[in-house]
Amino acid sequence: MTIAQGNSFVGGAIVGLVVLCTTSTSIMADDWPFFRGPHNDGVSREAGWNAKFPDSGPRIAWERDVGIGASSVVGVGDRVITMGNRKDKDQDVIYCLNSDDGSIAWEFPYANEFEERMFDGGTAATPTVDEGHVYTLSYNGHLHCLKLSDGTVVWKRNVIDDFDGKPPRWKYSGSPCVVNDMVILDIGGKKNSTIALNKKTGTKVWGSGKDDAGYAPAIPFSNGDTDAVLVFKGKAMHALSRADGAELWRIPWETDYDVNASSPSVIGDRLFVSAGYNTGRGVLYQLGQGSPKKLWRNDDIKTKMSSCAIYEGHVYGISEKKSVLMCINMADGKAVWTEPGMGQYGTLTIAGDKLIILTDSGTLITVDASSKGYNQISSAKVLDGNCWVNPMLSNGRIYCRSNKGKLVCVDVRE
Repeated sequence: MTIAQGNSFVGGAIVGLVVLCTTSTSIMADDWPFFRGPHNDGVSREAGWNAKFPDSGPRIAWERDVGIGASSVVGVGDRVITMGNRKDKDQDVIYCLNSDDGSIAWEFPYANEFEERMFDGGTAATPTVDEGHVYTLSYNGHLHCLKLSDGTVVWKRNVIDDFDGKPPRWKYSGSPCVVNDMVILDIGGKKNSTIALNKKTGTKVWGSGKDDAGYAPAIPFSNGDTDAVLVFKGKAMHALSRADGAELWRIPWETDYDVNASSPSVIGDRLFVSAGYNTGRGVLYQLGQGSPKKLWRNDDIKTKMSSCAIYEGHVYGISEKKSVLMCINMADGKAVWTEPGMGQYGTLTIAGDKLIILTDSGTLITVDASSKGYNQISSAKVLDGNCWVNPMLSNGRIYCRSNKGKLVCVDVRE
């Protein structure tokens, strides 16, 4: 672990809604502590940020090299955290940066042999922040719990060595799901396909199932009166009880190469699931007693590496089929409008009533999240190379990253 001199973190983690004041206006800001955001749905409640870039281009606050990988960024208070691989040293590095200037508050390196895995390679999962701690999972199963304040190790495990995990073909990519007092992970082990660990100690709480692992993070939700978690395995979507890991139901879901990488969305008593890889599709289910009931299916929604997000009764997502941005009516599953040019690996986030899109070639686009049609607000090239990483908005800044490791902070405060 390396701690940069002259930087300190005062007051620990600031979780939840905060107010960020500027000289001209106030932004209702939102932390982004998990890959899918503060509400596990890819949507930020942050408002007051400026989706219109200046005529001279977006305000780039700072840039930094954070190593090779497709790990996204999380933000809590004045800290942003991501991870990447130093190919020349066969090291993964967890970076904690100051949001104002990108300087390193601390970094934590550990040995992990670089692997390309049929893309740029490097890290895949995104860190998770919870109650002053950072949780990370490497593609080779290294699981760390670090203090957010200074990066010191609280505990560490290897889910392959310690819990007989069996990684999928392209190794682990699902971010740690931290809910209540547990860390929940899809590791694919025998009798430990999904595991729950005590978040304070790393000791096993329960292990469940024997199915092959998928690539998406577990997502907590309520199944009636039961606290549950959704786990997108290699061949099915599973709902498990958070109390003991018991299976509540499963939805068979097979795609080419068993790549289920997109996160599901739960909106009230509806469950939306999508995936890509040729045989992918988007399906809306009704939740209730017993197994979910399919309401509609749309085979044009093929989300390869990205996930959809839902806003005001419409599903927004980027399909590998024709590389289009789609707006789908949640009531009947029909496309309201489509827009080409996003790339099959393009990603998006919803913030307020806007879409924040990063195409797979590095163009940052802001668009109205509206069923009335595609209304682009701004567009600018901010990165080069492959960009499979979800853009993230936190406290008036958009963070965009390339697979080669360039991280760009775009200031969108008024």
